Amino acid sequence: MKNLFDDIQKIKKLIEKKGGAVLLLDFDGVLSAIAPTPDEAFISDENTALLKECAKRFPVAIITGRELSDIKKKMNIKGLSYIASHGLEWEEDEKYHIKPIPKETIKTINSAKQKIKSLISCYPGMIFEDKSFMLAIHYRIMNPNLVSKFKREIKKILKPILKNNKLRLDHNLKTFELRPEIDWDKGDSVLWAEEHFNKKTGKNFRPIYIGDSLTDEDAFTALKKDGITIRVGEKKKSAARWYLRDQKEVSLFLKWLLSLDF
Repeated sequence: MKNLFDDIQKIKKLIEKKGGAVLLLDFDGVLSAIAPTPDEAFISDENTALLKECAKRFPVAIITGRELSDIKKKMNIKGLSYIASHGLEWEEDEKYHIKPIPKETIKTINSAKQKIKSLISCYPGMIFEDKSFMLAIHYRIMNPNLVSKFKREIKKILKPILKNNKLRLDHNLKTFELRPEIDWDKGDSVLWAEEHFNKKTGKNFRPIYIGDSLTDEDAFTALKKDGITIRVGEKKKSAARWYLRDQKEVSLFLKWLLSLDF
């Protein structure tokens, strides 16, 4: 990985070669700092203003693990496209879409929710996030002395469920997330968004993706050939080609992007 600002002239040439860019961003850890709880995450006034200006100049989409209703409420910015729940639901031209999910899969996830909910009283600081057909369990604010036991218990509950069902479990940033495994993730979502915007604009813009976590690796990999893939935080094993040192540098990059003449 290379530092983005150390390689900024190359980035500029890549964008100019395509005559513009499609901007694709995660929310948590990118537009918002990682917060102690999901509810506390927010987008700053500065980033809100920058995204509004970006949306006037080129296509912009938010691609997040949050539910569609949640991310729209958090952002409250018109003129953007929203792809939520890791690509399982999205809004296209103000019309709602959802990927088909087998009823048996939803039933299994609901069963897992009930089993995991029973742990809340045993582990103060555990945050249970019900995302309709997904679930996330956060332990960022849990007493560190409880964490090892908590993780073992979560894995014990989920091990037989994962073994017998087509589900995906991600464990990253002190969060477990269980969701359907239907061969569609953020990687598929960014390719879909790129194609959608190119058809809509009649252009072939350079896709730029900014993410910070394990699930964003799917997007980095999908755009490896032609995209500008940027990770917030350097990580040796990431598929992203460039990195920003921290979430605050996202604002600097957006300002730079707006300074370009395309």
